[in-house]
Amino acid sequence: MNFSKTFVHTRPAVCALLALACLPFAAFAEPYLAVETGLKCANCHVNPSGGGKRTQFGSIYARTQIGARVVGDASTPVARWFALGGNLRGGYESVDIPGSDEQSESDISRATLYAELRAIPNLLSFYFDEKVAPDDVETREAFVLLTPKQGKYTIKAGQLFLPFGLRLLDDNAFVRQSSGINFLTPEDGIELGLELPKWSAQAAVSEADGGGSESDSTDHVSLSAAYVRPRFRVGASYNVNDDPLGDRDMLGVFAGWRTGRISWLAELDFITDELTAGDQEIYASLLEGNWRFRKGHNLKATYEYLEPDRDRDEDQQERYSLVWEYSPMQFLQGRVGMRWYNGIPNFPSSNRDELFVELHAYF
Repeated sequence: MNFSKTFVHTRPAVCALLALACLPFAAFAEPYLAVETGLKCANCHVNPSGGGKRTQFGSIYARTQIGARVVGDASTPVARWFALGGNLRGGYESVDIPGSDEQSESDISRATLYAELRAIPNLLSFYFDEKVAPDDVETREAFVLLTPKQGKYTIKAGQLFLPFGLRLLDDNAFVRQSSGINFLTPEDGIELGLELPKWSAQAAVSEADGGGSESDSTDHVSLSAAYVRPRFRVGASYNVNDDPLGDRDMLGVFAGWRTGRISWLAELDFITDELTAGDQEIYASLLEGNWRFRKGHNLKATYEYLEPDRDRDEDQQERYSLVWEYSPMQFLQGRVGMRWYNGIPNFPSSNRDELFVELHAYF
């Protein structure tokens, strides 16, 4: 099953043409914003599963509600046939590993371009999510999207991110790393979605290339559903991976809720790998609080726990994060943060400290 071949061959030309013809739309999001506003992913994103380019409503929100102030004209032009969005992230990172010299670097961490071609507005569109830096150009998502009944039903076919858990921006989060489902692991497949006033659900069948022959490929079935209310949401995800080297079953539960001005996120994943030597059980969890104490300012605190093998002792890992995010105006955000790892005593890298400073520009 390889739905994205036709997209891959044409994507550079298509994206270049859209860049010349499109009007700008914002492309910036985190799950806590959905919890804060009481909205679903499909309200703000072209991709009903969340992430990537924003809808018209999502663009207005990003222009007027995220930054400390609005500079210039905050109106949002309407593009009927074409739309474009993008992200550019870069900055400085320092890593301190016990017993080793401190390492630091400055680099562009990610540049992405989003393009949407609306063949039949509100019914049929073509969506592209392209990484353009660093290193080589890579397609992250490229799919056909059908949205009949005013978006009540959604059908995606092509290269896409699988629906599972919270769509966190941090691909290094334990729940994203242990599940293997993140913004670095798209697959070819089909996804069916249902968007009701209080429910959002997706089911996907996909195939990942193992990098070799056809026998190296793995087949995935992914299910995710969330019950969404203005002040809270709860959801569950399931994924089964039929792999020639050993099957994997994953069950995840996630939630979001508001207490005053703080928006909370939580996720707990249970993973079972069927290995020759016996089953390996993995647990990963996350608890995150976001305090938008002032317009344009957000303080993020996160605790994560990972049990990579329940049958082994003293292999647990913890990660603590504290991040200040400042958006002085629309389309621009700065981030300063620290992360502390507490892991296996005789593995220094699992007990490292990280400091990072990031500048994020988006449109």
